[in-house]
Amino acid sequence: MKYGQIFTYKLELDSKEEYIKQFVDPFAETISKAKGLISKVWMADFDNQFSSFYLWETKEDMNAFMATPEIDVVAHLPFLKDLKIVAIPVVDEASKITRGI
Repeated sequence: MKYGQIFTYKLELDSKEEYIKQFVDPFAETISKAKGLISKVWMADFDNQFSSFYLWETKEDMNAFMATPEIDVVAHLPFLKDLKIVAIPVVDEASKITRGI
């Protein structure tokens, strides 16, 4: 069963360039190689709304990724605030209709 994760957070960074330099560049390549990751979407208005959406092949893949040292590093970044993570099973039948999977 596929799983989706929604991360919401605030970042105390001054610009889109700082977001890319300090938040995307250090982690994107590693995230892209995570076992079972179907996709990750990065979302930001660069004011006060930042989110990420992950789609995983299985709950086990998601849990394994969440236990990696990289996630611990991200969770303790001094400029990352109010991190909230929700993990929910994907409804395959409905998501196929809307090209979600």
